[in-house]
Order: sequence, then C-alpha cells, then structure tokens
Amino acid sequence: MKELIAVSITLGLVVLLISQQSPKDTLQPLPELPRFTVQDLASFSIFSQGKEVLKARKEGEQWLLVAHDAPAYLQTKAVEQLLHDLQTMQAKRVVTRKTELFQRFAVDEHEVVLQDKQGHVLLDVFVGKPATDLVSTYIRLADDKRVLTVDKVLTWQVKRTLDAWLSTKEESPE
Repeated sequence: MKELIAVSITLGLVVLLISQQSPKDTLQPLPELPRFTVQDLASFSIFSQGKEVLKARKEGEQWLLVAHDAPAYLQTKAVEQLLHDLQTMQAKRVVTRKTELFQRFAVDEHEVVLQDKQGHVLLDVFVGKPATDLVSTYIRLADDKRVLTVDKVLTWQVKRTLDAWLSTKEESPE
C-alpha cells in the first residue's frame, strides 16, 4: 500500500513538472540592443511626453546643459551612471508587442536619445516604469514595437528634475 502511494505521488509530481514547462516553440528571441561606447557620445537628450526636458553636450570631461539661461554643468556621477546603465543593459524578456499596452508599461512617456559628434543617433530608447521584480525596467526601442525588460533600474534616472541633474558650484569647473 505504501509503495502504491509513493508511486502515485511520484507520478503526480512528474506530471505537474511536465505541465509547468513552457513549450519550446513559444520562446521569443531577445533582440540585440544597440551598442555604443561612452567615448563616442557627444550629446544626450531626455524627453518627457515628447517635450525635451534636458539636452547636454560633452565639453571635455564635463556635460554642459544646452539652451540654458546661464552656463550650467550636470553632475558627472549622475550622467556617468545613466550612460553606464544604458551601455551595459541586457534584455531579459519580451513583454508584449501590442501598442495599445504601451501606456500600461509607461514606454511612451520618457525617451533618451544619445548622439555622436556627427549627430548620428547611437541609442533612442523609451524608458518605462520599473518591472514587477523592481530590479529591472520596461523599455522600448524607438524603432521597435516590442516592450522589453532590461536588467537595470533606469526609471528614477530619467525622471530626475532638471535641478537634480545640475552640479553644485563645487563640482563645476571654473
């Protein structure tokens, strides 16, 4: 009797394990994200709801705020962190391809555009809200209809206020 119960439990567990595995033909290949080197960057912009909220250009080792009343520099560490995260982010999974769901993942609100010295776009990405695991972010490349999760927390970086980007006088070069 004990043997029959043990066999039944074992068979039940095997069936459960097999039924929980996803079929191989439904796996979606992960897209290659654009690659760039920070040294190639000359400028970057952040847009919110289609309106440019920050544009900066590289000036030596500093990032100068463009189209600002007075010359203003950005916090080097904040810029370096954002650029590093964008450069090293890896796609984790494809979430959806449905444009009607963009709003649900907030991948149509905050856009980051990186350009080189010739004005060529190196990366154009919409950064959405944090994913449900809170250690990744929903993104969408501007020329793609797929919403992805990436292995970086980017949302708070692109939602900074302009004042939060600006460096203090002690950090600014004289």
